[in-house]
Amino acid sequence: MPFVLRVPRRAVFLALVLPMAACLDSAREIDWVDEAPTTLSLGGIAESAVDSLWTHPDSALARDTTPREQGEWVITRPRLMHESRRLMALQAEVRRMPASQERRAPGGPLPVVETPPAPDQSLGTGRLPTDAQRCLGSTRVVSTPRGQVAAWWSERADNRVHLLTAWRDLGQTRWRGPIPVDTVDVGSTDARDVPKGVPTGCARPAPGLAVDAVNGYVHLAYALVGPEGAGFFYAHQMDPRAAFEPPIPIVYGDRLGSAQVTTDGDYVAVVYEDPNSGARPRIALAISRTAGHLFERRLTVNAGLSPASDPFVAVRGAALAVGWSEVPPTGGDTVFLVRRATIR
Repeated sequence: MPFVLRVPRRAVFLALVLPMAACLDSAREIDWVDEAPTTLSLGGIAESAVDSLWTHPDSALARDTTPREQGEWVITRPRLMHESRRLMALQAEVRRMPASQERRAPGGPLPVVETPPAPDQSLGTGRLPTDAQRCLGSTRVVSTPRGQVAAWWSERADNRVHLLTAWRDLGQTRWRGPIPVDTVDVGSTDARDVPKGVPTGCARPAPGLAVDAVNGYVHLAYALVGPEGAGFFYAHQMDPRAAFEPPIPIVYGDRLGSAQVTTDGDYVAVVYEDPNSGARPRIALAISRTAGHLFERRLTVNAGLSPASDPFVAVRGAALAVGWSEVPPTGGDTVFLVRRATIR
């Protein structure tokens, strides 16, 4: 399988992103609606809404699952319920915001990036693409007008993983792929040591996956340790029959965790557990106005006394909502906090 990395991504980050961020230091990409985060109640969600994520339209195929698929469903389903409750709550928040009906001007013309055709090998007709090396619990599936797209971590030797995707085109029964997204993860025997405490192999969080309803682009946010260092990365696919464009870095740091991505037209938002926020982990946000081709700035979302984790994000029109989990400073149960903003 070909490597995805063409040039050192840290060099790209330093050469392009940091100067742009410095130029925009006095600019504001968003206006916070909430001065401080508020607690968001998580309503119920029908179990069928989660079950349908892995249900193929052909009911006969949906019943024909392998023991491995059944085992993966048992492992993954609780996490999908967790994610779905939070995403649905945030989506309800942005729908209530007047800015959700507004559209801001895009960030400029999209660059032309030549990409080769995507691999077209058959990966079976089951609920999930066939991959004997798939990390259990890492698969995420999104239904689109063009069919279904799946993304997952695939295990390799020495605690390496590859980030792969596959498509089941509308009206088709087979999955096609595997389409590589990022294949440069550093393993335990590589020259560069993996930072202490950074999850390796299948221990890392599942990738964040989103497909835009306006243009159909596939967006992924994830964490791995590349040859140039550990960090959070982003990649997208503009044509389901083409390969992904080269991944770009969101941020580098030695403490990695969960990342999620959302999109609405030319707007793409990535939230992640800031790896450079010291002993009190915070949530950070990166926004693109160019369909993910450039993320101009990274913004800190919260400044609470408690460590923050497990971020989620929703965007609709010019409305944005970020949610995350915290344990109150006085103790007690974990709460889900939200902070809303409008995109300028």
